[in-house]
Amino acid sequence: MATKTVWMISGNKGGVGKSLFCLALASALEMRGMQYAIFDGDGRTGDVYTAFLRKRPARQGDFRLLRPESHDCTYDAQYEMMLHQLLAGSDHLIVNTPDGADSVLMKWFDVTLRHTETNNCHFKFMYLMSDRPDGLTILKDLAERFSFLYPVRNLNFGGRELFTAFNRDYWTEFHDVIDFKALRGDEVRMLFDLNTYPAQALELRGKDGAYSLPVLVRARLQSWQHWFNERIDDIIENNDVPNLKNSSWKKKD
Repeated sequence: MATKTVWMISGNKGGVGKSLFCLALASALEMRGMQYAIFDGDGRTGDVYTAFLRKRPARQGDFRLLRPESHDCTYDAQYEMMLHQLLAGSDHLIVNTPDGADSVLMKWFDVTLRHTETNNCHFKFMYLMSDRPDGLTILKDLAERFSFLYPVRNLNFGGRELFTAFNRDYWTEFHDVIDFKALRGDEVRMLFDLNTYPAQALELRGKDGAYSLPVLVRARLQSWQHWFNERIDDIIENNDVPNLKNSSWKKKD
């Protein structure tokens, strides 16, 4: 039996594209014929949960229920039970988080990591970034905990050269940095307005009154998803080589 994988999707601030990345990742897994489930821990919007509701195993929670000073919370056990149930019938679990990784979310990152280690699952952490330096300092704390940590530059904010703070202070610490190709804003809105994701949207053909994508939109969305699939393939397969280099990172503190 193949080892299961939990994907934690977080970021350095709000509006960095976490939800869209979840949709693209789920689509890549689906197109590979893999079974996956969704846990949306962003209680503010729940847009990822809504996109997969009644289509895939999906649950919703709120990671912001826990206060930073708390070391115990009854929600811990509820969350771990949901993880266990979602992983029972799926090879992959995608976990979406609220805006901005911080001390509150770090608790949930640690709970998830503990669950994966106890149940012999892989844990892959995708950290999406805007071109701003906000929140990047937490990368060092994340790197101490998660060896399969992948920084993601969202190119919706511009070319990779605009990510100056990350490129200067963090980029060389990782074997692989993902550049997340931009998708047109109206097409992103279309996905969320229709409560769908690329793999499903590309199957909508207007049959029986179902919504059909315009030809050009379909072509652009298909090209974008195909690009993402090729980019994420190696990371899906890589379960042996940590992404963090053996470096002198701590000497920079």
